[in-house]
Amino acid sequence: MSGNRVVITGMGAVTGFGFEWQQMWHALLQGQHCIRPWQPEGVEAGTFPVRFAAPVDLATMPAYLREHPAWQRPLERRSRYGWVAASQALDDSGLSREQWRDAAVLCASGAPQHMLGDMLLCAAGQPDEAPAWRYLMDRQAQVNACGSLRQSNDRLVRVIADQLGCEGPVINISSACAGASQAVGNAFQMIRRGEVDLALAGGADSVLSLDTLTALYLLGAASSEQRWGQQLCRPFERHRSGLVAGEGGGFLVLERLDRALARGALPYAEVLGYGSSLDGYKVTAPDPQGQGAVLAMQAALDDAGVVPGQIDLINAHGTSTPLNDVAETLAIKQVFADGEHYRRLAITANKSQFGHLIAAAGAPELMATALSCLHDQIPPTLNLDVPDGQCDLDYTAHQAVSRPVQLALSNSFGFGGLNTALVLGKYREQGA
Repeated sequence: MSGNRVVITGMGAVTGFGFEWQQMWHALLQGQHCIRPWQPEGVEAGTFPVRFAAPVDLATMPAYLREHPAWQRPLERRSRYGWVAASQALDDSGLSREQWRDAAVLCASGAPQHMLGDMLLCAAGQPDEAPAWRYLMDRQAQVNACGSLRQSNDRLVRVIADQLGCEGPVINISSACAGASQAVGNAFQMIRRGEVDLALAGGADSVLSLDTLTALYLLGAASSEQRWGQQLCRPFERHRSGLVAGEGGGFLVLERLDRALARGALPYAEVLGYGSSLDGYKVTAPDPQGQGAVLAMQAALDDAGVVPGQIDLINAHGTSTPLNDVAETLAIKQVFADGEHYRRLAITANKSQFGHLIAAAGAPELMATALSCLHDQIPPTLNLDVPDGQCDLDYTAHQAVSRPVQLALSNSFGFGGLNTALVLGKYREQGA
């Protein structure tokens, strides 16, 4: 709890709502969503079982971003979206490139995108006597420069650090759906400990491809339900059937408070605590009682030096999967059991509006949490018509609400039992 105070002074988001966090925030409060019919490229319409997603629409890109170098380099979609989001966060902060020299850059990203053509190239026409790797290397010019065979998992963080001329710590995080939140949490700890004064943290991902969505479908994570149409993402609802994938990126600028104030920056919110845990119950399922989530939330509260009864809002992981939503609800009830404070909490699930951004998910959700602290407004959880009998909390169904938010918790949980929670607070001057 001791050490430097850390505040958020810049944000950048690319989601299905557009290329600016302001668009995202407005859409969230208006109760909009960006989920629409979708099929993988090269697949006949209506033949792939996953029929809905929340893709980024390049047609909505502002003119000033069309010359961004992300669109000129051979990069995957996730890296392009992440680089743009990072640039937006940097511009939003008002910091110059020179001020970033000693900063830290922490980035979460998912698995590189596999290209079907590359896979076929590996498999077809290889002489029996030639080693597979030599055959492929001889044909490297035919390998897609944007695919997994030529894109490393840490490509995005390296591109961002190179752009900034960063000579400080550069860290790539690969921890599934907890990734972006872990990036922010580790950046927060580095600044609080005095290792750096400034950090750019977040993530980017895109799973909207044939191979990745096939894997998520076979694992039972992605919904193939069709009767709800574009209202398919239904966190905490009785008829939820799985996640709806999105894509995009989000980055936040974290800064030591005294440094931010000295340059006249106005913080969006203060980062107060971080907790992380590994329950290791099952690769594809949380502990049914939410024990890993309990550990992460309690650790974040302890780190912030606050008690559960002080929290006003939880931005839930809320994936719309049968297992997660019940486990998360049970975990919340355990952590906030004293005086049944869980009944007074406001809970929201942003994935009902912009889908599940997988490794990047925690970043735009944390931005929404920070803005709730700033504006005392809470986005809704959409499509919550008939709550699950085991999901009986106040999930802010259907419409945004205005209510004081002094302290908030943002949850991110990933495959393999990875659990992360962050505590944010409304920024107040010392002694206020």
